Amino acid sequence: MNDPDPRTLTRAREGDLGAFEDLVRQYQGDVWRFAYHFTRDRSLADDVTQEAFLRAFRFLRGFRGDSKFTSWLFRIARNCAMDQIKARNVYVERVTPIAATTADPQARVELHAALDAVSADYREPFLLVEVFGLSYQETADVLGVRVGTIKSRMHRARRAMMAALEVEEEAR
Repeated sequence: MNDPDPRTLTRAREGDLGAFEDLVRQYQGDVWRFAYHFTRDRSLADDVTQEAFLRAFRFLRGFRGDSKFTSWLFRIARNCAMDQIKARNVYVERVTPIAATTADPQARVELHAALDAVSADYREPFLLVEVFGLSYQETADVLGVRVGTIKSRMHRARRAMMAALEVEEEAR
């Protein structure tokens, strides 16, 4: 995922509404998909996306550039999703991000089952790295942990998925 044109970001930080609208257009789809994968509810994903961009607009002047803009934006979206879930007393048991990655329905079922085998602590970094294409550093920035933690969680997530896929293969 690419960061925005630095000139657009600078203009948006200075209060240019048109520049901020460009950022919204560029990232709205990705933020919504992330929110949906996190909440598994379309309406809630809409609310999370809207709130994430409202917060981004409100705090954009404070964006220091210590991390990539996309990492900063995804962190806001994650926080908004968690706030919405808490506010609605919704517990997200599973997240299925791979729905559109393969046309084979059987493969999709197997991938969903394998992802269900991954604990929530490992699923979130897996989503950010494998589905949304963030780097380990960007994922660490979003989740507020060290890169080593992301590497460890990714290793465990892949291992859990491979074990689940092997069990699925043996069951056939």
